[in-house]
Amino acid sequence: MSKIINRVRCRSRHRDARGVATIELAVVLPALLALTLGTMDLCSVMFLKESAVLAAYEGARRGVGRGRTDSDVIDRVQEFLDERNIAYTGDCIAISSPGFGGADTLENVTVTILLPTEGNLLVPSSLFGDMNITASVTMRKEYQNIQ
Repeated sequence: MSKIINRVRCRSRHRDARGVATIELAVVLPALLALTLGTMDLCSVMFLKESAVLAAYEGARRGVGRGRTDSDVIDRVQEFLDERNIAYTGDCIAISSPGFGGADTLENVTVTILLPTEGNLLVPSSLFGDMNITASVTMRKEYQNIQ
């Protein structure tokens, strides 16, 4: 008879353990899911920031050569952003005055990129929804354009 009582107690404890595990999962799963999605969102923002820096660099690098103009810079930046599937608006690129077409030899020219986070994040988030990522690169014009 004591064997039967021990079996009943063992089954009862096993059911209790499964019930506790289910409750623990219900409590921990939302926090774990929020942590995972938050990490993915933060990594997307970091990727977007690095892409803005690289796009500005690529554009400025294209513009410092002889015979290069602002339209060459804009084309290279847009090409770079398209390669990375980054959504941008037409006015996301700003070039300081006088620009690459009119800069003298060794004159500094700055390329600034402004990218919206909306439409560029892996997980749509209201936390970063209306934020913009900005990056600037300044380079010296290597040669004055021949007129």
